[in-house]
Amino acid sequence: MNGTKYFSLLLLGAVLQLGCLYSAEKRYTIGQPYDPNEEYYFSEDNPQFEEGVPNGFLDGLGNILGVLSKIVIGDKRMSNHRISEETKNFLKEYIKDNNLSDVKVRFNQYSPGSDFMRLWRSKNVNPLLKWTFGLFTWVLELVFPERIFANCGLPYVCGGDHYNPYTNTIHIYSDLPAAAVHEGGHAKDFSLRKYRSLYTFSYMIPILGTFYPEARASDDAIRYFRYRCDLATQMHAFHVLYPAYGSYIGGQFIGLVGVIPGYIVGSRSATEVLRREPPRECQIAKELESKKK
Repeated sequence: MNGTKYFSLLLLGAVLQLGCLYSAEKRYTIGQPYDPNEEYYFSEDNPQFEEGVPNGFLDGLGNILGVLSKIVIGDKRMSNHRISEETKNFLKEYIKDNNLSDVKVRFNQYSPGSDFMRLWRSKNVNPLLKWTFGLFTWVLELVFPERIFANCGLPYVCGGDHYNPYTNTIHIYSDLPAAAVHEGGHAKDFSLRKYRSLYTFSYMIPILGTFYPEARASDDAIRYFRYRCDLATQMHAFHVLYPAYGSYIGGQFIGLVGVIPGYIVGSRSATEVLRREPPRECQIAKELESKKK
């Protein structure tokens, strides 16, 4: 490994470690969206949460094509196209807790027509961005359905679990609560922005544009599990989100070896959390629960 790659590994490790300390110490903040789009509110005919009709062939093919993501994250539920009720409920509760009433969620669903209508009605992103980058993103999702190609390993062609700021929609293809809530974290992050178009544009800047938003979404997911006093899911989130951040950010410099700092820092972070006393509010909740029994 040459000097540049070695330095990049050290730098990535430092960035991950700083993010870990931030997650461990900062208290959770409930989302209060800035200027939500009332036209996005839902009804019985247009539910907020939708799921694609199961298809053994398509879902099986997608599961196979997503094998690289399973190896990188170390979990066969990544890109498996079968979303459990547990994972769905985690994201539904996150959406409710953070007042994201105008965010659409699609679980393993390919619906380009509905997504185009959401793009058409979007008022939170500048029209120039919407009808250039937003339309281009929609065309990619139309031509390369993530129902099949989620996390297939081809950059800028194969998508995956993600939040689309142009349509204000979350797409989930993995049965991992940490990954689902992470995408919810992106939706929350964008919803808080007064200048959402500028933030959307900055996210598209190669390499540097993703550092902060990705770290912020992962941080919010980890702190959300802490807020819920769900230690087991929080521990798993450390082992999923930090390697994912390393592969996504570090991979642009040093390839998939970028997951190594993520695994190291994620494991260390989980260990540090286990050594600490549970948050006081969690102790109180546990005591109250034991008294009921």
